[in-house]
Amino acid sequence: MHFWTCVCSLQLLVVTVLGNELQEDYPPISFSCPPLPPLARPARNVYELRPQDIKVVMAMGDSITAGFGIMGAQDDPVLDLYEYRGKSFSIGGDAGANTIASWLRNYNKDLVGMSVGSHVGELCYGAVCPPNQYYPDEDVLNAAQGGAMIPNLVKHEFKYLLSQLIENPAIDMENDWKLLTILIGANDLCLGCSGEVPFLSADDFERHLTELLEEIQKNIPKVFVNYILLFNVSQVRIRHLPLLNVASKLLQVYDVSIQSQYCKDVHRVLGIECLCAFQPGKEGIKVREELGRITREYNDRAVKVIDNFAFKYDDFAVVAQPCISQGTAAGLTPAVLST
Repeated sequence: MHFWTCVCSLQLLVVTVLGNELQEDYPPISFSCPPLPPLARPARNVYELRPQDIKVVMAMGDSITAGFGIMGAQDDPVLDLYEYRGKSFSIGGDAGANTIASWLRNYNKDLVGMSVGSHVGELCYGAVCPPNQYYPDEDVLNAAQGGAMIPNLVKHEFKYLLSQLIENPAIDMENDWKLLTILIGANDLCLGCSGEVPFLSADDFERHLTELLEEIQKNIPKVFVNYILLFNVSQVRIRHLPLLNVASKLLQVYDVSIQSQYCKDVHRVLGIECLCAFQPGKEGIKVREELGRITREYNDRAVKVIDNFAFKYDDFAVVAQPCISQGTAAGLTPAVLST
C-alpha cells in the first residue's frame, strides 16, 4: 500500500475534532498492524517513502488543526477558549490521542515535531495574525492558528514553521524525511459568507496555494505534503448503504450541529465561527448552498495546483487527500464536530 493511501485511511478515523462524549464512546484506536521489517536503507527519493522513513511531522491550518474546542464544553468557561494541540488529528502527541502522528510513532519512536498539551487559543482575524502568539514548547511544529485563512499560511505560519525547523537540534534539515499535513479554507468560506469581506475567489485561492507549495519546495528539503481537501459544509448526499443501514437521504452538517446547545452558544457569541452559516429558513439554506459551491471550487483548484507539482522532484511531493471531502455526516453526533 502506498504511503499516502495509509495516511488517508487513518484520516478517515481521526480527522474529526473529538469532544468529551466522543472520547468516551470511542477509546483510543488499537494499533494492531504488524511491524514492518527493518529498512535496508533509507528512502532515496519521495517515491520510495515508507512510514518508518518519516522523522519529522509538521502541520499548518486553522482552529481544527490547532485543536480548538476538542474537549467540548468545560465546567470552567475559560477552558472553552483553549486549544488542545496535543490531541490535534494530524500532529497531536498526547498519550492515547488518535492522531496521524501517534500512528507514525509506532514505526519511528524518535518522531519529532508533535504538538502537546493545551493553552489559550492563538487567533488570526482576516489578514491579521498578531506576532508572538506561538507557544513553541507546546506547539512545536504545529503552526496552525485559529481563524487562519489561506493567505496567512505563507505570510505567517510558514515563517514560524521554517524557523522552528532550523532551530530544533533534533532535526537534520537536509536529511530527515518530513510529513506536512495542511487543512485550510474553512475561514476563507466563513469570513466571506459573513459579508465583512468578499469571498476569496477560486483564482486567489489557487494563487495562494501555489505560492505556499513553492515556498515549501524551495526551503524545506525532503518533505511529503499531505493536503486535505475541504469537507462540504452545506450538505452531504448519502446514497443507500445497506451494510451500514443508511437510507438514501440528504444530510447537512448544519443539521447535526444545531442539535448541540454548545455549538449554538459558541456560534452566537463568536461571529468569526461562521455565524452566517447558521441562519434559519430559506435564507440559511441559500447561504449554505453557496458555501458548498465555493467549497467545490476551492477543492477543484487545489487538485489542479497539486497536479502541477506531480513527479517533478525527487525530494518533494504533494498529494490531495479526498478523505473528508467525500465523507458523509450519516450517524454523526454533535460531539464529533469542530466549533
